[in-house]
Amino acid sequence: MYCRDVSTRAIVAYTSSDGTWKGVWNDTSSEPQQLGRVLVRRVASLKGDLDAFIAQFIESCPEGWITLDKAERCADPIGFFGGRFDGIVATCDPAVNSLCFEAKFLYLLYPPKRRLFAFRIEDRPMRPFGMVTFDPAGKAKPSKLPSASAEE
Repeated sequence: MYCRDVSTRAIVAYTSSDGTWKGVWNDTSSEPQQLGRVLVRRVASLKGDLDAFIAQFIESCPEGWITLDKAERCADPIGFFGGRFDGIVATCDPAVNSLCFEAKFLYLLYPPKRRLFAFRIEDRPMRPFGMVTFDPAGKAKPSKLPSASAEE
């Protein structure tokens, strides 16, 4: 069912104005110091164009990523993921995709505030453990997401 049977998994997503989010799977190297850094670099390489990021890395890849860093897509479609977001608290909706709780992290791009939030996925309302804000040119402040603690 997964692309691969090892590594830390995540969902890379964006918010919509109706209070929902939509995202795709990333199968490997999904820790904030790995995938988080990649996401920050991708936004910077697109000169802060969040719509281009969403189109290229989420909307155009419903099959999900083995590793977004290397643009390696999953062979079999995993499909989109979804949930709710109120501006700070996010939830995952297993009715959208039952694999949502198999991922460890949710990276949620919030275009109205030009923010990227990092959440540990749980089966309850989640608060972010990290956030960066992008300026109009794509520079992140702070420059990276914090490392995830070892708590399980």
